[in-house]
Amino acid sequence: MKVLQKNPNIERVSERSITYTDSFKNRFMDEYQAGKLPRQIFEENGFDVDIIGIKRIELSAYRWKKAYDKDGLIGLTDSRKTSSGRPLKRELTPSEVIERQEAKIKLLEGQVELLKKLEATERRLLNAGKSLNPSRVYQLIYETVEQYQIKGMTKYFCDFLEVSRSGYYSYIKASNSREVRE
Repeated sequence: MKVLQKNPNIERVSERSITYTDSFKNRFMDEYQAGKLPRQIFEENGFDVDIIGIKRIELSAYRWKKAYDKDGLIGLTDSRKTSSGRPLKRELTPSEVIERQEAKIKLLEGQVELLKKLEATERRLLNAGKSLNPSRVYQLIYETVEQYQIKGMTKYFCDFLEVSRSGYYSYIKASNSREVRE
């Protein structure tokens, strides 16, 4: 348990379970879809397969693939942080189902748009021999959130693009002084 707790890809370890970080799960799915084997991905991220066990790795990979296929990157986030764990006992009304699906569509459209903008920006910078500035990433997140009116997803997008949320809010807060300076 002490060895596992030192790994930056682990949030919590108990005698019965290991809780991996959301960023590790996202990275795992990216590498898995690129053709790497689960065991190889775990080893490259500092895990000792003998300590964890190949069965646990295979079960985690299966669970994450299933969640990713069902809900995309949202399915990989640790739901224990936000929900009580109790399933909904009543049937959803058709309007509630439609509302949830519309919210999901809106989020996915925002995600696709953000990735398109990010890819185009990165391509331009790579051609110029530069790397992407975090303030440009913050600007892309801001534009996407405003365009698709998905206010509660700032944390998700910051985690998704691996930038700090505090940096994003500092960037937004300093927009007036930045405009004056420019």
